[in-house]
Amino acid sequence: MANLAGKVALVTGGGQGVGQGIALALASEGVAVTITGRTLAKVEETARLITERGGKALPLVGNVKDAADLAAMVDQTVTTFGGLDILVNNAQEVPLGKLEDVTDEAFMAGFESGPLATRRLMKLARPHMAARGGGTIFNLCSSAGIRWDMAGYGAYAAVKQAIRSLTRAAAAE
Repeated sequence: MANLAGKVALVTGGGQGVGQGIALALASEGVAVTITGRTLAKVEETARLITERGGKALPLVGNVKDAADLAAMVDQTVTTFGGLDILVNNAQEVPLGKLEDVTDEAFMAGFESGPLATRRLMKLARPHMAARGGGTIFNLCSSAGIRWDMAGYGAYAAVKQAIRSLTRAAAAE
């Protein structure tokens, strides 16, 4: 990786899985990391792993479907670490199952936690990144949208393709 020491990152869904792996990798490069998730014990565990290795971590509980939580995540990151350089939009409620079986609530939760939360966080983070001369945004997508056999993945693929489109538009703008 490029020299990331001294940078500040916000990783949603950083309490487990891919998000935790990204948070740990960034911290190992000297990045101060805010880890967010819905479960306090999980984000605290990731923070513990980071601080045990000499890194800086801020564990925050929040739901990416809640606009106020997103604003608080960004504000607390900037207040604690002095800015924001890297945003990792990882958290996502995944609507899996046959299209006829996925409830409207699950479908909407996928879009609220996926493309809507992604757009909101990009919008919130951008001014802080610009104030530091720029930044980097990672929006996690999936190959599910381009699979030939999408049985059981239709709603998930729709959500991830929407994130992919938002990412392309943001890069162009």
